Amino acid sequence: MKVGTLAIPVQWLLLLVPGLVLGQLLQLLSLPAALMLGPMVIGILMARADSTVRIPDVLHRMAQGVAGCLIATHLDSSLVGKIGEIWPVVIVFAALTFVASCLVGWISGRTTGIDGEVAIWGFMPGMAGTVIAMAHDQGLDSRMVALIQTVRLMVVIATMVVAALFIVGASVPHLSVGQAPDIESVAVVLGLALIGTLAAKHLRFIPSAASLVPLTLGGALQLAHVNLAVPAWLVALAYLAFGAHIGLRMTPDLLRTGARALPSLLGAAILLMLLCAASGVVLSVVVDVDLMSALLATVPGSIDSIALIAVNANADMTFVMTLQTMRLFAVSLFAPFVARSMIHILRRGKAS
Repeated sequence: MKVGTLAIPVQWLLLLVPGLVLGQLLQLLSLPAALMLGPMVIGILMARADSTVRIPDVLHRMAQGVAGCLIATHLDSSLVGKIGEIWPVVIVFAALTFVASCLVGWISGRTTGIDGEVAIWGFMPGMAGTVIAMAHDQGLDSRMVALIQTVRLMVVIATMVVAALFIVGASVPHLSVGQAPDIESVAVVLGLALIGTLAAKHLRFIPSAASLVPLTLGGALQLAHVNLAVPAWLVALAYLAFGAHIGLRMTPDLLRTGARALPSLLGAAILLMLLCAASGVVLSVVVDVDLMSALLATVPGSIDSIALIAVNANADMTFVMTLQTMRLFAVSLFAPFVARSMIHILRRGKAS
């Protein structure tokens, strides 16, 4: 049945109710990031059935803000001090993931027939929406970049969920730590999420402002002992927005656009995960951090999705988010130059 022929309210009902229910069922199985995976699966099914609904940008950005506040509840001064002690290592390993992503994109461009620069942008780590927008600004086919980014993101989520099951076992509750949520904490969280949404709209020079601004402000408030506890119902809604946003982007048109290249893209994404996993193992030994935190810090996922998985896996949030954020800024600053340089080398090699 073509869901797109149904009335819009009916489509929303088919997305929201099964998404929430499946997320809760997966959570009963202690599956990491269950509340995100449930809506993502339903979103994919809806997209395959030509659904016309999409998560509005303002809701997706508000969800990023809620996630930023949820992350902030895991920050404390001792963890921040630890990062200050190992910052050279943090820079090196953040750069390694960036370089590995560009290299895999370059290889993918040569093996799939996709424009090389588009392929490199497709495998750029960071917030998928930010990378897609930056590629569009460079005059590239943002549609194909979106396909590759979606494939990369789904491979990252799937592999990290499986890794979490084997490394840390059952997931922990999707809740804030510290104080219990109350009306004041909900007001603060929603206020910070709104500030992040406005920053994403008007301060576009800040990469992933919708999540990073609330995370930064929330971290400062957390260190000042302000209650930022996020209630379970708000966390579930944020996960719903994330998962549905990812799943609904897997439209039939988008899949048809890169259908022939899809096996190669999947292989390239898996190769990238293997390279980053090797880097994560080394990082775990070098800085004496738990393996799950090291893997989450080095994988090329979207920062919001990685953060949500890290919360479930009880990872070292400050460590994970520091590396992910530094790499995000590196992508924003250096991605256009790196992509153009690699394409220049690629074309020069073909000419010779």
